[in-house]
Amino acid sequence: MPNIKVAIASNSLGKSVAGHSILRKLEVARSHGFEGVEVAFECLDAHAASFLGSRSESLRAAAGDVHQKARSLSLRLIALNPFGAYDGLKDPVDIDDRLKEAELWFELCVIMEIPIFQITSCLYPMDEARITSDPKVIARNMRRLGLKAQKYNLLVAYEAPAWGIHIDTWQHIQEILSLVDLPNVGHCLDTFHISAREAGDPFNAGIRSGGLERLKSSLDEMRHIVRPSSIVYLQLSDATKADPEQTSYPRKDFNQPKFMTQSRNCRIPPCEPEGTLPADRVAKAIFDMGYSGWVSIEVFHTDMWSDSAS
Repeated sequence: MPNIKVAIASNSLGKSVAGHSILRKLEVARSHGFEGVEVAFECLDAHAASFLGSRSESLRAAAGDVHQKARSLSLRLIALNPFGAYDGLKDPVDIDDRLKEAELWFELCVIMEIPIFQITSCLYPMDEARITSDPKVIARNMRRLGLKAQKYNLLVAYEAPAWGIHIDTWQHIQEILSLVDLPNVGHCLDTFHISAREAGDPFNAGIRSGGLERLKSSLDEMRHIVRPSSIVYLQLSDATKADPEQTSYPRKDFNQPKFMTQSRNCRIPPCEPEGTLPADRVAKAIFDMGYSGWVSIEVFHTDMWSDSAS
């Protein structure tokens, strides 16, 4: 497998609100042999609370501290994520406000020598009245973001979570990317989102009827449409079945989409015996396409809220 580098998400090593500092999580990542770390904004934001100054000043100071720690460990910081609530916006004021926030994130990426800025499509609980499903409008917004990111020498990794309001498949992302037509804006592919959207049944351990056939068709289409060079990076995870009653979940929300409930509380590393999704088929298809680059493990599980998770 050529030039595959393995990373892990910072918030997969324990939640900051449970007392897990990002500096300690970088040490843990290095001790377990990871070459890189996706920086979850929540982890950086929590670290910024220990610095004085305005929000932007404390975030920049925290970013410098995190970068210094990573360099001391010979660990690459590969992405800052997840930026959202932007792609389908209609109001020019809303768009400008989010672009201003994005530029702050771009500056943080530069400080941490992070090459990838990751954005998700618009998600619950966003007010659907604020956004559009029109691909041309979405592409126009994404092109503005991509052009700004070019000034910072950043790649933009665009992801469709399985519960996206309007954009919830890699095919939707591909349609937007074709309209955006910028070399620095590409796919963030995630084995959880793709396998869950096509085949998953969040509250049961099995696969939805016809799920494997739908997934095979989707992956066959991907092989013919998606260029490996347009994949900015790949995220790997599976999931256990979710509890519809959310009995022991730290953050209960009975209005959230079912895939979101599963993603927040049940995501585990790929190839674990308790996994319920055909996530390995997604990964194999992408590797067989010739993808080469960063592969990041994402674990979003209730265990991460334990004070001993990392």
